[in-house]
Amino acid sequence: MIQLKGIEKYYSTGFVKTFVLRDIDLEIEEGEFVSVMGPSGAGKSTLLHILGMLDTPSGGEYFFLDQPVHSLNERQRTELHKLNIGFVFQSYHLIDDLTVYENLETPLLYKKVKTSERKGIVSDMLDRFHIVAKKDLFPNQLSGGQQQLVAVARAVMTSPKLILADEPTGNLNSAQGEEIMELFKKLNQEGTTILQATHSERNASYSRRIIHLLDGWVDREERQA
Repeated sequence: MIQLKGIEKYYSTGFVKTFVLRDIDLEIEEGEFVSVMGPSGAGKSTLLHILGMLDTPSGGEYFFLDQPVHSLNERQRTELHKLNIGFVFQSYHLIDDLTVYENLETPLLYKKVKTSERKGIVSDMLDRFHIVAKKDLFPNQLSGGQQQLVAVARAVMTSPKLILADEPTGNLNSAQGEEIMELFKKLNQEGTTILQATHSERNASYSRRIIHLLDGWVDREERQA
């Protein structure tokens, strides 16, 4: 599904290059659950943003579903992202002035799904995530755990092939965090590929493979039973 060859990311200041990622080679197969770990500044979020096509690498090649992402223009990348990738952020990224229902509906509007079909999909998702009673509330009326639940529901609205989660439980208490991780586990069992960046050993224990980053390099990989 994903193949990275020699991916680099750096920022130039005058003649000085500050590297965030260096020579990343990585393959992720469809149906995997992978965690990226490492200390702050290791490059975890940058790697996820490049994989999610929210950022572009400074060098190297990125293939997603056999498409050469590094050669696509911005419109083509946006289309590829929109059709295949759901993103879950630590800070939820819900739209403050939209209700829960409207936040969930937004990805379907981007995909120009018909009104009647949209209603059915949103209703199913509200039911599946047990948030029917919250549908008319705004994000600031929800707890952190509830907001992240809505954010995950929104990420899977369009049945993406890949979910990218950047510190998805970072702002939650342990019970809320466990609920989100169990949700990811279930989605993965249903066939969704999941890649998460996390500091948490507990969260990483849900994945089958852990990639350790250090100073922008892949330090080591480990597989779990």
